Amino acid sequence: MPHASPEPRVLLACTQEAEEVLRRALYPLEAVLIPVHDIPGALREVESGIDLVVCTLLFDESRMLDLAARLARIQPHIPFVCCRILSDLPVHTLEAAFAAAGYVGAVATVDMPHTAHGAELARAEELLCGAVLGHLHDVGHASMS
Repeated sequence: MPHASPEPRVLLACTQEAEEVLRRALYPLEAVLIPVHDIPGALREVESGIDLVVCTLLFDESRMLDLAARLARIQPHIPFVCCRILSDLPVHTLEAAFAAAGYVGAVATVDMPHTAHGAELARAEELLCGAVLGHLHDVGHASMS
């Protein structure tokens, strides 16, 4: 269902701990940021009209892939961006999770801790914001043109 908001509506499917990081990273978008912490809440918001989903690995007890797969079936036009914010995973586990996310339809994956390891956290936030902005352009949101 389309929404009437002139600003893009970005769903933040994340833990409460990651919400602050996502809000800070996506602040420059001037988007309506809608945090949810479980799959039922995410699905309710998607029905209300969402332009893009940003989902963290630890969302709803590590159910990022469940949400990505469900949205790919019911709303395949909504871009889905996966990211790692606060989790500490072995490299091979993270790579497998991101590969699986791509398989079920994620348009981008961002590893914030890895990116920030060799650079400032602000740079990692810029990369996430840039990935989201690029896909908001792709869906043709009027305020992003």
